[in-house]
Amino acid sequence: MALSPSPALKRNWADLDDGPAGLIADRLLAYDVAGYVRFRAVCREWRRCSADPRAHGSLDRRFHPRWWVLLLEELATPNRRRLLNTSTGEFVQVDLPELHDHDVLGVTAEGLLVLVHAHQPRATVRLLNPLTRHLTPLPPLTTLLPKNDHDLLSDTTFDHYFQAWGSGILDDDSTVVLSFHKLCIFGMAKPGDACWTLVLSDVTVKPSSLVFSGRLYCVTHNLGVMVLKNQPPRLEVAAKLPTRFAPGGSVHLVENAGELMLVHRRSWRVFGERRYAVYRVDLDAGNLCRVNSFGGAGGHALFIGMHCSLSVPVGVFSPGSISGDTIYPGSGFAEGDYIKAYHVGDKSTTYVASQNTAQPHTLVNCLSLCTTGRP
Repeated sequence: MALSPSPALKRNWADLDDGPAGLIADRLLAYDVAGYVRFRAVCREWRRCSADPRAHGSLDRRFHPRWWVLLLEELATPNRRRLLNTSTGEFVQVDLPELHDHDVLGVTAEGLLVLVHAHQPRATVRLLNPLTRHLTPLPPLTTLLPKNDHDLLSDTTFDHYFQAWGSGILDDDSTVVLSFHKLCIFGMAKPGDACWTLVLSDVTVKPSSLVFSGRLYCVTHNLGVMVLKNQPPRLEVAAKLPTRFAPGGSVHLVENAGELMLVHRRSWRVFGERRYAVYRVDLDAGNLCRVNSFGGAGGHALFIGMHCSLSVPVGVFSPGSISGDTIYPGSGFAEGDYIKAYHVGDKSTTYVASQNTAQPHTLVNCLSLCTTGRP
């Protein structure tokens, strides 16, 4: 027979003093905003002793879903999506009614979604935190373009020109930067601004821009890795290429275990296959260092796409689901019906998963779809 707990052992956790409850909340927030949101959802008393994320600015880094990525699932319900934490392997489901009448322009390095209104005129831009549901208006896209170019905002051309991949928050913690590589422009603005500050690029910038340590980096085939300086706004060379990359390949910036790395995907004449060269971007020396591993503790795998790339630790996922020191091309790359993994150490390739976009059934499918350009 089960015994009832002694009255002396019963505890009303809602009656925790502000001190202990506040300390628990602070430690949860320091670890991950998702746990903090769950803590606040328990009861009114716990919400009272912890800061409301929506009462603070949307650019407050404490509340950003830094390691969470929005999964692309074609059969997902309109407003419910799954998020994956690439540092822990945890999945969560979130309801995002904002997606009912908005499209996703891109995702910032901090995990915020850049939304644009789905109906004409497609100019209203907002930032959405998918875990706290904090929605912040930004200046309209019409202020980024001269009037004679406003026709680019039409439905027929919008998806081609406006993909804000590689966007993020600059190191002043108050400025959002959007990268539109098709237009060779960058837009900089703070919440509450009436218009965007336009930064023109006089060189051809590749799609894989990336905000790293509060600065936006991009790549050109002939100059190297460029950094966006903001006083005055301009692009400067941050690291020179070891050699000029052939125009037939592609380059991809990715943050890996706290380092900025560059992957050069190039054609190989034998059998028409692809080969990859991986470099660590040494910002202090201003150059690129060739590496044969990007593991760190436990090993990492890189998932690369034309618009964004991911580095994930191998050890947090099921054994054998992904391999360390391996590059997985995104589903946007046409390499047949299967995803072909490239192992950096011995330069071998392996067919690992079918390119099934409707019903992704493996971890490789899910992460490869994250790099295609549209959540």
